[in-house]
Formats: sequence, structure tokens, C-alpha cells
Amino acid sequence: MNLVYPGAFLHNRYRVLQPIGKGGLSQTFDVDDAGTVKVLKVLNLQRFDNTEGKKKTISLFQREADVLSRLNYPGIPNVDSDGYFVLSEPEQEPIHCLVMEKIHGLNLQQWLEQNNQPMTQDHAVAWLRQLVIILEKLHQEGLIHRDIKPSNIMLKPDGQLALIDFGGVREVTETYLRNITGTGLISPGYTPPEQAEGKAVLQSDYFALGRTLVHLITGTHPIDLDRDPRTGKLLWYANAPQISKPLADLIDYLMALLPSRRPQTPQLILKYLDELTTPAATPSRLEPVLPRSPRQNPPLKRSLLQKLGIVLPSPSRSLISWKRVVPRGTLTGHTGTVAAIAISSEHQLLISGSHDTTIKLWSLRSKTLLQTLNYHRDRITDIALSPTGQCFASSSFDKTISLWSLPEGTLQQTLTRHLHKVIGITFSPNGRILISISSREIYIWSVQSGRLLRSLSDAETDNIRAIAFDAGGKTCIVGYLDGTIEVWNPHTGQRIYTISTHMGGVMSVVISPNSRFLATSVGRTVQLWNAKTYEPLRTLNNGFDGSSAIAFHPNSHVLANGGDREIALWNPQTGQLLQCLTGHTNPIRTVAFSPDGIVLASGSQDQTIKLWLPVP
Repeated sequence: MNLVYPGAFLHNRYRVLQPIGKGGLSQTFDVDDAGTVKVLKVLNLQRFDNTEGKKKTISLFQREADVLSRLNYPGIPNVDSDGYFVLSEPEQEPIHCLVMEKIHGLNLQQWLEQNNQPMTQDHAVAWLRQLVIILEKLHQEGLIHRDIKPSNIMLKPDGQLALIDFGGVREVTETYLRNITGTGLISPGYTPPEQAEGKAVLQSDYFALGRTLVHLITGTHPIDLDRDPRTGKLLWYANAPQISKPLADLIDYLMALLPSRRPQTPQLILKYLDELTTPAATPSRLEPVLPRSPRQNPPLKRSLLQKLGIVLPSPSRSLISWKRVVPRGTLTGHTGTVAAIAISSEHQLLISGSHDTTIKLWSLRSKTLLQTLNYHRDRITDIALSPTGQCFASSSFDKTISLWSLPEGTLQQTLTRHLHKVIGITFSPNGRILISISSREIYIWSVQSGRLLRSLSDAETDNIRAIAFDAGGKTCIVGYLDGTIEVWNPHTGQRIYTISTHMGGVMSVVISPNSRFLATSVGRTVQLWNAKTYEPLRTLNNGFDGSSAIAFHPNSHVLANGGDREIALWNPQTGQLLQCLTGHTNPIRTVAFSPDGIVLASGSQDQTIKLWLPVP
């Protein structure tokens, strides 16, 4: 393995930084890929003295590369299509390499060692839900992870989990692997009986997941817990008084000794979790009366309301209350996560961007697909509508930003100066400049000329996550995964103010149209700040996991917050919950109000877009 060492330049692309780990069959390194730190996994074949063992292990390694390059899911390390390669020199054993996304954070074994308090019920439910959704993605491919345990689950800075170490994902018997490699795919305390006998099935992952939860909840390794001598059932519940009996029963269900007695599908587990966490109906006293000042609320376009099936009882009603909201249609057609949505009231269009690399233009009137734009070469990360309504911008992991005309959807120009994957874009209120961000870069562009005007980020920055303009266009807000929020003057390139949430990574930032509120999504909460003084005002805790999708209504009196599979509607002035909207079957990635305030749209990992309308 003398070809791989700190400073080596591999595959004409990757600079080796430092070794970070070593296991029985592989060694890992940090590598730099054009400014992005990734993980290089190098297969160790030196321990083999037989050809069959080498071939089988290489096959498993190639399988891991193939699986990760196909899955393309946030809870699973991403691998580019060319992430697997082989290094060779004369008279030396070829070196098999796999470069994957670096998942930052702690693994749950490290988290367990650092955490001095027992895991709460809400915490356990949230993590179980995340892991089941990740397994659902894996199992849809007919694949079994076969090595779920705390050390193979990463807790990212944004509070989300990721499953790692897919080296054993292939359905190969443990006995066979033990015979050819000298090491088995058994993790004592986590591996189910059928897998130990070389007969792993999809439900084998549920057993290991249940045992992992027991370890996290009790703080005791499963092998150190007693078992019922008659049934073999793990006796753990007495060590977890904070866990309710229904949740304990679900965990025991996951850990049934026979695969046929475990849940047969991830959907069934999610259904049980929903029954555990479904709140009672929101009392009517929590529904505030919204202000009705015509100066603060734009007039409604009655024709569009009628076309969408809403008829106002009186022409004098100048404000629709969002305290009662109902679903009014689902748009289907994307084959990947719907990551971004923008709505043009003027053209009665909804624009959506997806991880399937496409942008779709939909008619709000007929709820039909009008056009699909296939220009980008990688997942779409954001869609921004120009305040003029004459164009929109799209950003992508392909490191480009595209500007499109409306309503025809013609490509006007492409901005290509980014060195890293572009994750967010926003127009200034006058539509003259555009800000784009990657994890390391903040670029200011002239919309008319497409010229890069300046960069705001520091050279050492590597955790930029969100961007927003204030309503006046004089400043912009940047959110970072380390919990920092910075205020910049985009016209001079000067940093004005820095604050820290001390509560986790900032995933989204939005400023209310009336310039009163700054909303930031941090973990499972939305933090509200005074947008002028940057003093903290209140915390909105929606009770579901993930809060990165946030949007203000144009009148600034309603805040939509999407996460998990629900949308919470809040009154930001009082912090009162107005309503929770359900209907998506997977986590919600984006929410957007129409500029006229008539429609709310949400996009999800379930590949659908849902339209929501208020009931007069």
C-alpha cells in the first residue's frame, strides 16, 4: 500500500491528507477532492494467501462502491460514479480504492461514551424513524446492511443520522466469508441468529436496529444484559424507565428471535411510530386571530382562488386565515426527492427541482405538468424566483447555476465559477443580484451580465449551509453547520455581525417580508430572532424530527415549518401553533408560499409535491 500516503496524488484527482482508521480488511484516509474533504477507503489484500479469498473480497468491495453510487440518499454516504478505481505498479498487488462522501460528526458509539444522560423517549423515536427510512431506501434495492450497530451510525452536525460501512451489504453467508477471509460478519450483541448461520434476510437489519436502540437507551451493551432463560428474550426494560411500554414493545418486536415474527416492512414500523407520536387535535384556543390590516396583507386574486376550488364568501374579506388548511392536490412525476419549489402567481406556475436532476414546470390552474427541463447533470438543490417574476434560477450539485426565462422556461445563461457543489441561491429584493453558496463559497453575481461580482466567504470556511436576503436588500444572512450566523453587506463584501446559536447546525435562514423576524432552523427547532437587533425571541419546537424547510407567508404572520412528514404552521409573533398538516409519506425537504399568499406547496423525499389551501 506504499502508493497511498499523505501527500500522494491519486487518480489525477485526490490528494491524500492523513490516515483516519484501519480495520481488518481496509484502511481509510482523508483526501482532498478539489477543495472538498472526502474519505478514501483502501482494500487490504495482504492477509490473503488464496486466490479465492481475494476475488471474493474484491467483489464485496466493488459491490459496496456500486451500492453507494446508486443510492444517492442523504442518510447514506454518496459515491460518485467514478469513485471506485484501482492503482497498480509493476510487480505490485493492485490497490483497490473507493472515495466517498465524508460524513462529519460522531458515530453513536462515541456519542454514547460522551453522553451522561439516558436517551429520552422522543429522542429514541426520532432516531428510530430516521434509521428505518434509511433502511427503507436500502431494502428497496433488495439489499441488507448486515452490520447495524452504534459505531456504524453517524450523527451529523445538523442532527441527522447516516448509516455507514456498507462493506458487508451483499447477501453472502457469514460462514463462507469466515472461511475465506478469517473474519466473520458477526457483531456480538447485534447480529441476529439467522445471520450468524449465513441466512440473512431483510428483517435481520431490524433485529440489529432494535439491539442498537437498546444499547443507546440503556447505556449497556446488549451482551451485558440478561436474557429470559426460557425464551431467550433480552431483559432490558427495567434499565430504561424513561421509555413507555408501547415503544418498548415495538423495540422487542424488532428483536424477535425469528425473522417471521419481526416487522416485515419498514412501512409497518413507521405506522407504529406514527401511532406512538400522533398528537391530539390542536385546541381551538391555540388558534390566534390574524391581523387584518389591508396595508400589511396583499389583495387576493379571486380568479385564481376560484380556479383552485376556493370561493370566498364575501368580496370584502381581504385576508385568508391560515388557521384552517386543507390539501388540494398532489403533483407526481419526479423520480427523486423534491428538494426545491418556487411559485409564480403572475404566471400561475409552480417550479420544482429534484434530486432526479430535472426541473419541472406545473400549471397551478390544472395541476398538470407543462414542461421538464433536463439541463443539469446532477441533483437540483435550490430554485429561486426573481422578484420581477420574469425569470428563475436553479442550482445543482454539478457546480452550476442556471437562469431561466418565464413563463416559457428557456435557458438564458449558466454561471460556472463555483469549485464545489452549489447548495443554495437567492435573489436580492430588486432582482439585480443573485447570491449562491456551496459549503465553502459565497458568490455575488450580476443577474443581467452573469458576471461574478465578489466572494464573501473566508478561505478556511467549509460549513456554509444557508443564505437569505433581508427585505430591503442591504444585508444578507449566512447560516453555518457549526451554529454560527453571520450578517454581511453583499454590496461591499464586509461582515457586519456574527452570532452563535449554541444549539446545533443552522440548516436554513429566512427573513420575514416585513423585516421583523429572522427564522433559522436548528436541529428539531426553529429559532426566531429580531431581524434588526439579532436578539433571540423564541424557539418553536414542532415535535417532529428535522426542521430545515421553512417559509414565511407574504403577510409575515404565518411561518410554515416542514420536517419529518408534517408541516407545522406557526404564528411567529406569539409562538402559537396554528395547525399541523400531514399527508407526505417521507421527510419534507421544501415548503413555499405563493407570492400572493394563496397557496402553500411542499416537496418531499416521497417524490411528490402537495398543494395546501386555506379554508375561508
